Amino acid sequence: MKSKVKCILSLFLVIGFLGINLEAVAKKHKSSKNAKGNGIIDYSKYGRKGAKARKAWLKYPEKKYDPNTKVYCDALFMRVHEENCPMLILKDRKKTMTLEQADKEGWRIGESGQSGRGRCCFKGYRRKYPEKEITDDMVGVVQPMKNGRYKWHVPGCHRFVMKPEHKVMTLGEARKLPGFYICPHCVERGPGAAIVDVEALRKRPTPPKFTPPAGWVPKPFSPDQLPPKKEIEILIQETLSTNYGILETPFKNPVASLEQFMMMRFFFPVGQWLTYYQAYRATGDKRLLEALRVSARHYHKLCVEYPDAAQLKARDPEGLAFMYSMAVSARITLQLARKYPDQVSKEEVAEAESFLKAIVATLKRTCEGNDNLDPEMGIPKPLADDFRTRAFNRASNGIATIAMASAALADLQKLKNTTEYQATIDRYRKCVQEWYKNWKKIGCLYTEADGKTYFYYPYSPREKLKVTKEGFKIGGADDIGHYSIAMQGIVLVHDATPELGADDKFLTAVANAVYYAAGTKYGSIQCPSADRVKPLNRHPRNSKPKTQFYMFEAFREGVIDAWCQKYSKTQKNELLSSHTARLKTLYAQYLKALRKDRSLIHLGETW
Repeated sequence: MKSKVKCILSLFLVIGFLGINLEAVAKKHKSSKNAKGNGIIDYSKYGRKGAKARKAWLKYPEKKYDPNTKVYCDALFMRVHEENCPMLILKDRKKTMTLEQADKEGWRIGESGQSGRGRCCFKGYRRKYPEKEITDDMVGVVQPMKNGRYKWHVPGCHRFVMKPEHKVMTLGEARKLPGFYICPHCVERGPGAAIVDVEALRKRPTPPKFTPPAGWVPKPFSPDQLPPKKEIEILIQETLSTNYGILETPFKNPVASLEQFMMMRFFFPVGQWLTYYQAYRATGDKRLLEALRVSARHYHKLCVEYPDAAQLKARDPEGLAFMYSMAVSARITLQLARKYPDQVSKEEVAEAESFLKAIVATLKRTCEGNDNLDPEMGIPKPLADDFRTRAFNRASNGIATIAMASAALADLQKLKNTTEYQATIDRYRKCVQEWYKNWKKIGCLYTEADGKTYFYYPYSPREKLKVTKEGFKIGGADDIGHYSIAMQGIVLVHDATPELGADDKFLTAVANAVYYAAGTKYGSIQCPSADRVKPLNRHPRNSKPKTQFYMFEAFREGVIDAWCQKYSKTQKNELLSSHTARLKTLYAQYLKALRKDRSLIHLGETW
């Protein structure tokens, strides 16, 4: 009996042992298949967009690479590239290893972009080992959120701008914080490879703090009457207390900062630079111009010290917007130098000229040259192709930068009595003009029965709209949010080169569209006739009014009230008392005055 029990127990142990090992083998086999991309891979941790991008990589035919192939390691994130990769910058400063070693250590191979969704090289390569994932001992940065939670990022993440007050800590330490969570983009992108230079971060210029006067209560500004000078001074101080719009984090290895610069999208600082710009135009206070120069100096230095990186970043309108504050501050400085020479020093003029020279050098590959011109647009073909594909809101601020640079260069020529930059100016103007022509061609400028013209357009130039027998278009319209972003650039072109596409007539059509949209329930902007046939909601409508549209009060009376019509008197008063609303309202007054006098530099000239 004992021998039988012993045999049965032995049998169970053998089966159990085999079962465990078979399971382990199965897991190993599945992991191997997943690593090579031959089986069904669970990409759920990467999110919907990340999973879609990585599954698409498997469509590249499998390609064999020599395991000893030399790869170049990024300094910011754990990514490696081929020697001829278009996204590889400063390769002489980078660590190298073999492809096999990179695969074994878990480096991401041939990935690029903010979240690692781009496939820039090693197309067709199939991993043999798993990617390295973020572990609790990895050092990152904690961002306090408005809802009281704490968000942990890999240093260099594009989803926030690091400030001196942000805490550096390991993931394990961050897990103990209330409401802790990891940035999903960081999970998707994977581990970092850079160390933050906290001391350098603390040495950066910081804006002054705003302390409201005792007993002060903000009140809405009138779109027609100037507020008291005390209120204007408070508005200036509020504006000066905002950040300077420098995106990159300083790292111990400066190459990591450059890689972050290459990765960042300049939507966010452009909004801040526009705030300084509009505040200057609305007041003429030179403290605001100096605030613009802070970021201009930062990016000018980058252009001069790392021209290859700057030129690569500026290869398209979306990327070149990093020079926005350089162009804007140079334009204002040179306008002042021509009109009020006693108000501008030689050093300020020289600095403005240095900004423009850096812009010209950086944009040379993108905008100039006659070797490969597009037959339809007459500009470099890669840029023309970009105009035909890039979403309008993503290109608008870059086009505005080119327009502002062209106007500033024209001012510089008049100051120096030269025509040195005329060929460059002509090409810049051509680029701006062709972008606006294409925008209007894809979109719709339609005049309704009441005689008012409206402008609307699809999110992307690739969308083809259907023309109705009445002449308006249906089938695609940008959502209110992205429409408002595109309008950030339009006002700069109206200021610098209105004749190239952003004249009073066009901005009036925009103003009519946003005025009408304020009273609808739809998420996209169209003309009334198009809404009657096929209303659209590219994105659900946000209940809050879009302050970006307040400036169009200068072209259609009642725009501001229209965007507040769904609120009570108390709510409206609160909304219009915010810093942003007061600034946009005062800027609308500047635009009204500019329409009457194109030589006007700022509204303060009328006081």
